[in-house]
Amino acid sequence: MTQSQVQLPRRQLLQTHLLRRESIGNSYHVLTFDAPGEEGPLPGQFTMIRSSEWGQAPLLARPMSYLSGGSTPSLLVKVCGEGSARLGRAEAGEPFLLLGPLGTAWRAPDPKRRQILVAGGVGIAPLIFLAKSLKAPARRPLLLYGGRTNRDLPLSEDAAEFCQVEVTTEDGSLGHRGRVTELLEPHLNDEVEVYTCGPDKMMAAVAKLCFAANVPCEVSLEAPMACGYGVCLGCAVPAASGGYIYACVKGPCIEAKGVDWERAHANFGKPLVKGQNS
Repeated sequence: MTQSQVQLPRRQLLQTHLLRRESIGNSYHVLTFDAPGEEGPLPGQFTMIRSSEWGQAPLLARPMSYLSGGSTPSLLVKVCGEGSARLGRAEAGEPFLLLGPLGTAWRAPDPKRRQILVAGGVGIAPLIFLAKSLKAPARRPLLLYGGRTNRDLPLSEDAAEFCQVEVTTEDGSLGHRGRVTELLEPHLNDEVEVYTCGPDKMMAAVAKLCFAANVPCEVSLEAPMACGYGVCLGCAVPAASGGYIYACVKGPCIEAKGVDWERAHANFGKPLVKGQNS
């Protein structure tokens, strides 16, 4: 089934409250919300989140990928700036506005292939959601998970419930020493397909390896945005066909070959991660 054939949940503005916040070290938090009776998101979709108690600052809602859906949707937050810091201090009962579900979902996995999930940092959130959704796969999905240090691999132990997990750190503090793409290449063959989310340079490298091996690859685009549904036009990503893809409506989940990674390279290093840099 292609993305165009998937019936996406209806977008709505949900007034809810925080059920709980679970801290993972000093920088990462899982926020779980109360949403009984609401139409839940599909794996790969995202929400625009803002607390009703923020007042005038920070002004804009923050885009965040869903970690889980259903009646108690959850989000994984990394504290990087003012907005994410406020989320990282939120207490149970705090009122929030969640606009969503937004964007495209991951395409349906091919039952004849094994799924390889390549994650960097908080990019693990939509990939765990995807792994949980798989119905009795012939082989457990393989999660290749990279971070700068062992402190940058939140939820790696949780992921082991659903995936075979291999980790890598740049400083060698856990797993393989090096970049996560070094683990990927030996697994690429005509019996697998790849889903990836994380830093832009990582996704570009994953896309290049998959293209060379003729392996299907889907990425979760990450770009700054203010609205989440195609009005602000802030989330433009260069398209391989020319022009631009707006990550909030044509993405975030899109085939890697649909992105012009060479043109996108000019934007690497800018604050592109959904919701995590502010």
